[in-house]
Amino acid sequence: MTAVAPRPPRVRPAPPGRASRAARRLVREPVTLAVTLFIAAVLIVFVLWPTVNVFLRPDAEHWSRFLGSARMWDVARNTAVMTLLSTVSATALGFLFAYALSRPDIPGKPFFRIMSVLPLVSPPFVIGLSLILLFGRRGLVTYELLGLNLDVYGLPGLWAVQTMAYYPVAVLVLTGVLRRQSPALEWAGRDLGHGWWGIFRTVTLPLAVPGLASAGLLVGMYVLADFGNPLLVAGSYRVLAVEAYHQVVGTFDLGMAAVLCVALLVPTGLFFWLQRAWLERRSYVTVTGKESTLDPVPTPAPVRGTLFGLLCVVSGFMLLTYASVFAGALTKTWGVNWTLTLQHFEYTLLRAGDLTNSTLYAVVAGFACAVFAVLAAFFIQRRPLVGRGAMDMLAVLPGALPGTMIGIAWLITFHTGPLAITGTALIVVLMMTVRTLPVGYRSGVSALQQIGPSLDESAQDLGSGSLRTFRTVMLPLMRTAFTAAFIYAFVKSINTLSAVIFLVSPGSQLASVSIMGLAEHGYWGEATALAAGLMLVTFAALALFRLLTGGRVKLFEL
Repeated sequence: MTAVAPRPPRVRPAPPGRASRAARRLVREPVTLAVTLFIAAVLIVFVLWPTVNVFLRPDAEHWSRFLGSARMWDVARNTAVMTLLSTVSATALGFLFAYALSRPDIPGKPFFRIMSVLPLVSPPFVIGLSLILLFGRRGLVTYELLGLNLDVYGLPGLWAVQTMAYYPVAVLVLTGVLRRQSPALEWAGRDLGHGWWGIFRTVTLPLAVPGLASAGLLVGMYVLADFGNPLLVAGSYRVLAVEAYHQVVGTFDLGMAAVLCVALLVPTGLFFWLQRAWLERRSYVTVTGKESTLDPVPTPAPVRGTLFGLLCVVSGFMLLTYASVFAGALTKTWGVNWTLTLQHFEYTLLRAGDLTNSTLYAVVAGFACAVFAVLAAFFIQRRPLVGRGAMDMLAVLPGALPGTMIGIAWLITFHTGPLAITGTALIVVLMMTVRTLPVGYRSGVSALQQIGPSLDESAQDLGSGSLRTFRTVMLPLMRTAFTAAFIYAFVKSINTLSAVIFLVSPGSQLASVSIMGLAEHGYWGEATALAAGLMLVTFAALALFRLLTGGRVKLFEL
């Protein structure tokens, strides 16, 4: 008999991987493919490409000059010292302010909440401008009232300005953390014999540690990347952001400016990553089950009086800050001739084009940011995409980049070459849009997390394409996130400075850039008048947004 060879076993093909399945679905849905390619192209061209160019621009000679320069090391050390001091003081002040706002027996909280929000919706350099007007060499308080000739320029003045400018960021983070603490824990501590200090030390403070860490990292990121206040107040105390600016406007040494941007990015990016990682891994949950209906333990009268006094002092300083800006706009020559005049506002009317540009560009950027943010959130999170993680990272990357770095990166990338758009209004609007994209995108993602995927899946089962599903089903459900993204982008864009100061031209000048230029050259009346006009436009726009939305959309929840 002839032996029959056994038949080899049939080998089944391996199931397609997730990436290949996503690619096949994209090919079957050409609209989804087109929108996905559009989102990817925007993120690559306007986020990834400029960022990579910053790293590629400097050569070995630039790095050698930076590492071998004692002056540059002094600038780096100044930046570290300023960031550490300002972060600690702003976070501590923000914690005390938020703790006072979380106590039900502190009077006047609606007013104090408004005072804590004002710096977040104002030009970032207003605090520095008012410090010079109030406490400078010819300041109203120091020179006119006290007869002192003080120099506020340098580290002490910058420390004070950064503390007052960014403590509201800590308030914003910590108010929610403190409110979520269960009053039942305070009463349990009271039953164990603890007084107010014992409860604060063993219950309130330990539970707030994750929030304090998150707030500190966020404040540190803002302080490190700030540009306007150091440019006005730091004087000879140079920091990295200002030094990078002078490398561009002074010698147009883009290579050395790029080196300084990379040096600035390292700690800023670290703060951003740590803050996100901390939020993802930490929990503020203190009690599970039924929510407590108890009121917090009453605050002792001495503590209540101290907290109320702190709120009054801080809010009084903020009122004085904004009042000094408007007073400077109405004074003939600040510190010399206190005669009231409207001539500075007449100058503002001559520069009305700057205010118009700021407002118009901010409206366009706000709408573009809101549309792109919710569109990107839907397609990245709810559609089968190849490279979803990379696109998600690029969408939030501008939030980790200092404004100075983004401005210089765009100057390097779009000054020459196929997309030479520097000096046009288009690049300013695009910069505003990309700069505010991370917050709008995360707002859209948060809204999607509250919407069950079965809704858009049902629409697809009924034959609706991805774009129609987004337009008719998801967008109406995400209108709150859309509106919040628009308002946030408008407020930040109309007051932006560090990212756009490298990109504006005489035909696309912005009010914030003009204010900084006037203040640098000592034209305090014109600078304060233009700053007052910019703040009035911002506040009026916020009031209009609140009226149109019926107060349903809150930009800052305190």
